[in-house]
Amino acid sequence: MRIGKLTDEQLESLVLSRLPQLSSKTLSGAGIGADCAWLKTGENLLVTSSDPITAGGSESGTLAIHVSCNDIAACGVAPTGILIVIIAPPSATEEEIVSIVDQASREAGKLGVDIVGGHTEVSDCVNRFVVISTAFGVVEKGTPVPLGHAKPGDKLLITKTAAIEGSFIAANEHSDKLEGKVAPEFIDEAKTYSRLISVVKEGTILGSLASETSSLTFEGFPRSCVNLMHDVTEGGVEGAAFEMADFSKVGVTLDKRLVPLTDCSRAICDALELDPYRLISSGALMIASSEPDRVIKALAEEGIRATVIGEFTVLDEGAKTIGLDGEIRQMPAPSADEIYKI
Repeated sequence: MRIGKLTDEQLESLVLSRLPQLSSKTLSGAGIGADCAWLKTGENLLVTSSDPITAGGSESGTLAIHVSCNDIAACGVAPTGILIVIIAPPSATEEEIVSIVDQASREAGKLGVDIVGGHTEVSDCVNRFVVISTAFGVVEKGTPVPLGHAKPGDKLLITKTAAIEGSFIAANEHSDKLEGKVAPEFIDEAKTYSRLISVVKEGTILGSLASETSSLTFEGFPRSCVNLMHDVTEGGVEGAAFEMADFSKVGVTLDKRLVPLTDCSRAICDALELDPYRLISSGALMIASSEPDRVIKALAEEGIRATVIGEFTVLDEGAKTIGLDGEIRQMPAPSADEIYKI
């Protein structure tokens, strides 16, 4: 099998279709395009998500905290706790394990998230570090939550820029491949992109935007004016747009000409022949909203840039991209992330 996430078809046939039926305690479980599970806990809701870091190398501890916490934030919820599993190869040193733990502790401290447990072992089943994190947050009664599905006519927005995490990994783990092809100042810039990888701030800001006109509720919780959020991980911006549309059973048109990309990320992607729109991009949050101006304003007030990059359409129109040349093309389903080409 190819390296990377399973295709949507494989995920459905090999995994999702074989899971047992959910109990009444689970409001939302595993699904294509679903970032988190939602469970009843008395009057409150528990939101949880799990993610592995397999290509993070020496920065796996940093990334492990953010990828799972970002999923919680993409539900408009502040993460409160996290579990970390570290599987080290036999070649690992004690210093490398300490480095990963220190990274995770530092980033969790920045977010105000408790590391409450996990597991650490050395195994000859892996030839490089694998770090798996499971984050969770609690939604108290009366707190606004996103609608959960994009609707035709919603605008598609992105925070910050595309290719943040991919640029960070490339600069930290593959700088030898960039030397002589990318300006040293760009490589140095990309190595600092860990400061951009969290979307907890923007996710919780948008989650708290209660709709002033909608009376919709979710298990007694008021709806946010944001209909759906999705953090941009493997598959990049295109993959995230496709998954949001597929999950919501609508169409989508993504305009690549509008997707923000730093000169640094563009230079790295050009040097490594990577498609920046299909490159892992933690740090960017994709948003479906019928009130894009309100979203842009709320984030701008907190110093976060948001950009409209497309629109959700009716299902029959399918998933499409507008290329840099202005041509409209069918958007392919997510496949192996560009990072695995390095």
